[in-house]
Amino acid sequence: MRQLVAAGAIGLGLVMPALAVELFVGRWAVSADVCTGRGDTPATAVLVTTDATLSWFAGYCRIGKMYKIGTAVYLLVHCGGEGDVPVTLATQGDRMKVTWNRAKAVDLQRCK
Repeated sequence: MRQLVAAGAIGLGLVMPALAVELFVGRWAVSADVCTGRGDTPATAVLVTTDATLSWFAGYCRIGKMYKIGTAVYLLVHCGGEGDVPVTLATQGDRMKVTWNRAKAVDLQRCK
């Protein structure tokens, strides 16, 4: 019986981390029409995020540093063409405000 309980606890431990997906992970755009396109501005490009990378109008970036306050995530990302860029991702349900390199925040919606 102890072996069964131990095996169950180990199995649960392996499953639990997979359930902890960051709220910002996914595909985001200013509108559903933009979700399928490839643009070169915040208004026309899809923001694709993982727990380790961002890809948007500015190119492909790796997340270097990250901290959270509430539902906002503050990042320092390393981008090929821009170097280190501060980014804020503030999610609220299927909406997210993105501040890229201290510019004005852009409102995005989750692509479905």
